[in-house]
Amino acid sequence: MRAGLPLPKGCLLIYPALILDENNCSPSAFTSLDDPVLPTAILKLCARAYLNDEFKSLEDPCISPLIACKEFLERLPPIRMIVGSKDPLHDDSWRFLAKMR
Repeated sequence: MRAGLPLPKGCLLIYPALILDENNCSPSAFTSLDDPVLPTAILKLCARAYLNDEFKSLEDPCISPLIACKEFLERLPPIRMIVGSKDPLHDDSWRFLAKMR
């Protein structure tokens, strides 16, 4: 969007991280605190490693699409999501779906 390049014709999001805020907590994240495969602490560590201090994850919808305004979302191509019922990011995916509708 910002680089002036054409958008893709569609997006496939598989277990997407839709808000990169280490303080974000939801029931699905809470239930994964002791998950043997992907505990919440590892998710938070990944978010910190992905972004450096200059990025403001809660101000940039390209980093955290869950905070995007309606106008931003309307410019996105069609989106399909694959979400697991035990996924620690499950709740954020449903919140994003509701926002996209």
